[in-house]
Amino acid sequence: MKKIKVEKLCDRELLEEIFRVVQGKKSLSGNNNLPAQPSRVYNNKEVMDMLGVKDKYMKKLRDNGYIGYSREGDKYWYTQDDIDKFLRRFHYEAFATNPNLPIQEGGRV
Repeated sequence: MKKIKVEKLCDRELLEEIFRVVQGKKSLSGNNNLPAQPSRVYNNKEVMDMLGVKDKYMKKLRDNGYIGYSREGDKYWYTQDDIDKFLRRFHYEAFATNPNLPIQEGGRV
């Protein structure tokens, strides 16, 4: 097994390395629940920018269990899977499926 010098890695790199190691063990055991590629890890600011929300709302999403996360001290980390699950949970299908509705092109009705 590859040894890593922990003190040389920043928090994000350490978390990504942990995910790679865990994924490798899962795939060796035949468990295919994890994706083939290592999951991307985002910090709190990146997710807030991605979703277009403020820190108070992000805290509300975490506290109410709407979005999964990992925490180390006062830092929050989110995997791509956490974000995808959150978006799928609040996804609504288009309800205007009537084929007789006019097709919008270039913003005109």
